[in-house]
Amino acid sequence: MSSLPMSSGSQVATITVGKANADADPDAAPGLTEVLTAHLGPEAALIPVTTVTWAPYEHVNVQGAVDRWLARNGAPFRLVGIAGFRHRSFGLSDLFHHSGTQGMAVGGVSVTDQPSGPGEQTRTCVQAGLYLVDGVDGPDDGDRTEDPRPPLVLLLRGTEQRGPQPDVSLEIACSDRALAREAAAEIRRLAVEVSVYRGHVIEFGAEMFGPHQSVLSFHERPVMTREELILPPGMLEGIEAQILGVNRHRAALLAHGQHLKRGVLLFGPPGTGKTHTVRYLMSRLPETTVIVLTANALRLIGQACEIARALQPALVVVEDVDLIAQDRSNHMNATPLLFQLLNEMDGLDGDADVTFLLTTNRVDVLEPALAMRPGRVDHAVEVPLPDATGRARLLDLYRGGLDLDLSDADTLIERTAGVTASFIKELIRRATLISLENQNHAEIPATGLRVSANHLDAALDVLTGSRHALTRRLLGAPEAMTD
Repeated sequence: MSSLPMSSGSQVATITVGKANADADPDAAPGLTEVLTAHLGPEAALIPVTTVTWAPYEHVNVQGAVDRWLARNGAPFRLVGIAGFRHRSFGLSDLFHHSGTQGMAVGGVSVTDQPSGPGEQTRTCVQAGLYLVDGVDGPDDGDRTEDPRPPLVLLLRGTEQRGPQPDVSLEIACSDRALAREAAAEIRRLAVEVSVYRGHVIEFGAEMFGPHQSVLSFHERPVMTREELILPPGMLEGIEAQILGVNRHRAALLAHGQHLKRGVLLFGPPGTGKTHTVRYLMSRLPETTVIVLTANALRLIGQACEIARALQPALVVVEDVDLIAQDRSNHMNATPLLFQLLNEMDGLDGDADVTFLLTTNRVDVLEPALAMRPGRVDHAVEVPLPDATGRARLLDLYRGGLDLDLSDADTLIERTAGVTASFIKELIRRATLISLENQNHAEIPATGLRVSANHLDAALDVLTGSRHALTRRLLGAPEAMTD
């Protein structure tokens, strides 16, 4: 026997691994069929098998659920590894017959480390293994006088790169079919209860192995103060009331018959602060599960909404939602992703504490679809280009630790009419570089670097020059600016 550590956060449990004796005659070592028959009895091949499957990114949660289920039931068990399982399509019922185990044998347990939180947090997960569980007593079986419950076998398989296993699967065999179904239902419930995604910021990324396998990555939750978000007066308060207010008063709203689900749309030119607003809201919802969908993963809307429903309170962020807006007339045989999103938003129960936060630079593309489906978005906010007051606040925000000379700020603010926050941020950086180039390296202070009005003017002259027309467009500034 040997031990396999299964880590979950800071907790470590140890499970026993049964395997063939390496010093024994291989011909005498029990095969998979013999191991299963010895555990389940001579009629093992006739026992029905209950199967449950999950999306690939749920492997880490299925492992946590199996561990929790085993611990709760307290029944002795062994974990037996399978050698030669890779690139093989097989199920638990196949292993009951020698013909189904050709090329496979009892071996060490193959494991994989799956992300379980931000940073380097991981959980060790079984890639292919047989849990041989002795008779399991139910919660009300303490005074049972009849025979103990029969043993079970669980086959856990993770997804396989370039293999025939597209999903995570758990197969359960037990002579008592009701017991197997109870175990499957409990493990499915526990997979949600112990989900490592709950309360974190996660993002659907690019495809990992194939068209049906995607990854979820963890992100650190942004830390952002209200002062770092420069919006017109009153705008942020309205957004906060719709998102943070509902979150704060959810119990009272439900008690008075009011629904919780909501859709908020932020629209306006690029670089005006929509993404910053999203980051700020994430920082104000520390216990909310945030699911972020970007352009390369927008087709996974259904899966994102499924996670949101399971792990509410949840915030689903769909950035650049105009990218999924399509003309319905051109897609008679398929539902455009935008309409799928709107259907998902409408399909939530009224007591579902799920917020959809959408951003777009092209509200004109979305408006017809939103008008056809009223009620999905109940708060639309235009995030405009910063006015003179906003540009002054941005200069102060982006100065950081610089000794920034704003003695001629009025002229600078006038010359930057129509620019975005992104433009002002780049303007200050370029002025800082000009200041650094004009100083001897030995004279550069560790803090409080002086950036004069002349440095700011010089940087602005560069950015407004004819050679930087494309740069201005990419920073969200007018092509023609006052020089």
